[in-house]
Amino acid sequence: EVRRAMADIFERNHRCYGYRRMRASLSRQRVRLSEKVVQRLMKQECLVVAKPKRRRYASYLGEISPAPENLLNRDFTALAPNE
Repeated sequence: EVRRAMADIFERNHRCYGYRRMRASLSRQRVRLSEKVVQRLMKQECLVVAKPKRRRYASYLGEISPAPENLLNRDFTALAPNE
């Protein structure tokens, strides 16, 4: 019964639900299972997510400010090793 419900949820959501979302969906249907049990049942039923998680493009498109000037003027060059 639980396995059938899991397979139904998985297919209804275009094979995109992993164990976390599957567990949340089951808990909304008043089926309480631990994450590890949901993981094990999904593995046994071969309910594998078809595509990897979508990553958003994260490059900053705003204006880049110039580097601040060196106020301390410290010199970190070494004249010899381990100095």
